[in-house]
Amino acid sequence: MNTTTRMLWLALMLLFGLVIGVAAGILDWAGGTNPFLAVEHAAGSFAGVLALLLAIYYFVTR
Repeated sequence: MNTTTRMLWLALMLLFGLVIGVAAGILDWAGGTNPFLAVEHAAGSFAGVLALLLAIYYFVTR
């Protein structure tokens, strides 16, 4: 797999993680949570999804 393909997969993973993080933050905020806590939960969701996707990518390509 060449570098261009890896960068495209990384960009897709980041975009998917961003979408999940934003959705988690909005849902948390809409549920009545403090906005700062909603941002923290969104960041945690983003990091968790990205770590999972990178682990899956590593497992599949090795």
